[in-house]
Amino acid sequence: MLIQAGGTRILLDAGVAITKLKKRLSKFKVAPSDLDAVFLTHEHGDHTRSACSLSRRFGVPLIANPATLDALPDRHVIHRYTTMDTGSTLTIGDLMVESFPISHDAADPVGYNIYHREGKISYVTDTGVAGEEILSRIEGANLAIIEANHDRDRLLNGPYPQPLKERILGEFGHLSNEAAADLILSHASTGQATTFWLAHLSDTNNSPRMARRYVQRRLSEARCTNAVLDVALRDIASLTWRPRTHAVQMKLIALE
Repeated sequence: MLIQAGGTRILLDAGVAITKLKKRLSKFKVAPSDLDAVFLTHEHGDHTRSACSLSRRFGVPLIANPATLDALPDRHVIHRYTTMDTGSTLTIGDLMVESFPISHDAADPVGYNIYHREGKISYVTDTGVAGEEILSRIEGANLAIIEANHDRDRLLNGPYPQPLKERILGEFGHLSNEAAADLILSHASTGQATTFWLAHLSDTNNSPRMARRYVQRRLSEARCTNAVLDVALRDIASLTWRPRTHAVQMKLIALE
């Protein structure tokens, strides 16, 4: 996810090859060397594949908690890094970034809140649990990116081996479409209008159409009118969000 606000550009995770990342960034007239930082949620390869290359080749600082940095397989080639303890905040240019703990089978996984004077973005993927703690963290978000990794029935009846199915379904795994809908509805009950992006969809156990239809049906059944829903695609930069009435535009682009 690329976030631009004023003159600041940060990336949340970098899980695609450097050549793909450069191509996707170029669509928005951003070069890797333009990035002020890459914030890592956790060390798994689908979130860090090009992170160390960005640091080594372009001098982009990597920012993460100490356990995540220590768990990176290419830790020794990182050119620049900053440690950010879980639960702390860090100001980068025009943005303030806050991390918070989530539940996943990684060293010290986190979600992020990004604050700007024009609004708040919340980013929560790769968590097996989305209870009151996460609900409180995303309170007040204008844009919330929420994991909708799998359809439970498709996962259970699909080709994955049983241990992997149990991992995904467990409290340190991934959120289902159902869990994402529950979180969105709980957040919407506060009355705030929020845009939600469903993200980190499994290519095997979900689809954009399935995720959207399920969550939208739940919203309709609950007569929820203050949640705008969209789906971030896996393989292209598919979504852009801008506050509508702001002099300083903030822009977030899905790069999954």
